[in-house]
Parts: sequence; structure tokens; C-alpha cells
Amino acid sequence: MSQSAERTTTDVAIAVAARRGAGSVTLAGAGTEFLFYEAIAGEVREGYRVPRSREFNTANNRGVSAETLQRQEMALARWASGNGIPSAAAIDLVVQDGFPVLVLEVVDDDGSELDSAGLGSVVASMHGLPVPDFPLVAQAGRFWDGRLVDRLEGRYARLRIRHSLPNLPPSATLQATLERSSSEPCLTHMDLRRQNVRVRNRQPLAIFDWSNALAAPPDLEIARISEYSVIRENGIDYTAFLNGYSKGGGSIDVGSLSWPIYTLDAAVMLAGVFDTVAPDPEVREHFLSRARALVDEL
Repeated sequence: MSQSAERTTTDVAIAVAARRGAGSVTLAGAGTEFLFYEAIAGEVREGYRVPRSREFNTANNRGVSAETLQRQEMALARWASGNGIPSAAAIDLVVQDGFPVLVLEVVDDDGSELDSAGLGSVVASMHGLPVPDFPLVAQAGRFWDGRLVDRLEGRYARLRIRHSLPNLPPSATLQATLERSSSEPCLTHMDLRRQNVRVRNRQPLAIFDWSNALAAPPDLEIARISEYSVIRENGIDYTAFLNGYSKGGGSIDVGSLSWPIYTLDAAVMLAGVFDTVAPDPEVREHFLSRARALVDEL
């Protein structure tokens, strides 16, 4: 991010703090699309999630307004809190200088290792809840299977421009497989990793960044976590996660015909990330190899 862009988001955060009678604004975190600031209002700390731009054209969100994602984040944070899922309280959404800023409770993180079994139990509880009744940005107004196939094919085609990969089966074949051998949809977060969980004494205190959420079978989420766990920085012990998920009442079918498609969705996404967004040839080659092997299974 350029220095001028950083000043812009900082100025927005300072202006929001002033409107709310707060001060001592500091940058506390940064992601691809949002920055997180903290401020002090009397004896209370509050957080400001500030978008880098008013509209995003990133790998995950093309032509998506920041306000749309902020409203989803607020709605899902409130849904989670209301259903016993660890979450920071969403306090307000304000527009400052054209930037939609989400005001959140600050949940401290002590930097400890995440208890993956504890996260697994939380995710099992989340997957057992009814899907919230509002549209999800990543769903793009479509049912999950059609959206998944469309997204997978688009990402795979972009990878094939730069890398040697086998042909995917036809769209109709992929979708028919998903329709025949998938469980009922639930709310899936689709980006569960240490970076998106606030932790204290190893326990998950708040899950955030719901931008990728889908109403989809729980196995799709678990397949993604299985691939995420290969990356050390993601801080997930997959075996421990599955133990916690099972003890929490969750179950998956890794032998289903759909499982290789779910896992391929994750591997292709990660190959793309480490190919162009955050280049890392070694990690990219791992996920390209995973993609080739999974296509052979289809």
C-alpha cells in the first residue's frame, strides 16, 4: 500500500474517532482489503475496520462495493454473537468521506497458539445452525453448486494460462456429482485460519472476516481447512481440528464423490494466491501438484 493510501485510511479512522469522541488512533492490523484501527473513548477501546477503497477488484471480490462487504460483516458478526459463536460485537456502520467504516468491539489477542480442537468444536456448532436469511456476497445470487463450479472453472482457467494442468471434467459432470453426493447447506466461513481468529490462552474468542462466507455443505469448509493446514502460518493442526469437530457433533464424508471437488476448489484457490497475489514458488508448486492429482481423481 502506498504512503498516500495509508494516510487516507488513517485520516478516515481519525475522523471517525473524532465523531465518536475518541482519540489515540493507532493502526492495529492490515489485510488485503481492510485495515483495522483502534481508538480510545474514555476508558473504552473500539476498533474501526476501514476499507482500502470504496470498491474492490481483488481476486475474491471483483466489482464489489466496500459497503456491501461491511454490511455483511456486521450482519454475520451479529448473527454469530446471537448464536453463541465467538465474535466481536459489531457496534455501528458509519460513512466517513465516502468510506464505509465498521465500528467493532476490540477483542485482545495474546498471540498464543490456536487450540485447533477448540476451533473445530466452534465450527461444528456453527455448521449445525440454520443458514441466516440474507444474501451472501460470495454467493453472487446463485445456489452453491453452480457458483462453486463457475468459480472453480474460472480460477482453473487462469492458472492454465501460466501452468500445465490437465483438463477439468465438463461443467455438467461436476455439477451433477455435487448434486448427487453433497449434504445440506449450512453457513460456511470459508477462510478459517489463525489470522482470522482472535485468541486468548489458545482459545478462539472471536472469528472475523466473513467476506468469503457461503451457504454450502460443511464438507466444503472442512476441505478448505485441510488444505490451509499445510501452510504453517495458518496455525491449524488438521487432525486436532477434526477431533474437536467430531466431538462437537460435526461429521464429514471424505469418501464422497464430491470430496475431491471440494478439495480441488481449495487447492486451485491457493495455487492462484501463491502464484500472483503473494508469490511463493514452493507453495504454489505444492498446490499445483495437488490440483493435478485431484483432477485425476475426478
